[in-house]
Amino acid sequence: MLVHVVLMRLLPGESETALLDLADRVRALSDTVAGPGSCVVGPNVTEEPLSQGYELGFVLRFADHADLDAYHVNPAHLAISLAIRSLASTVLVFDFAP
Repeated sequence: MLVHVVLMRLLPGESETALLDLADRVRALSDTVAGPGSCVVGPNVTEEPLSQGYELGFVLRFADHADLDAYHVNPAHLAISLAIRSLASTVLVFDFAP
């Protein structure tokens, strides 16, 4: 299994509608590529001092590297990447194999 973690520091004034749309698009793509229930997405809900200002994140679980590769080359992924760049000042991506 591979776990794909994406954390975002949002630009000031981003609308909740834009964030909900992004979350829906990420879930839909992950359902298509990695299967239903492979994604969790949401805002930071605590005042954890080590959160470093990251406000929104998602985690996708892939069965293997081939599924992660398929996710990266899917045309919907490019659109999601562009949407993330338009909403976030900073993006952190971290992939690991538990």
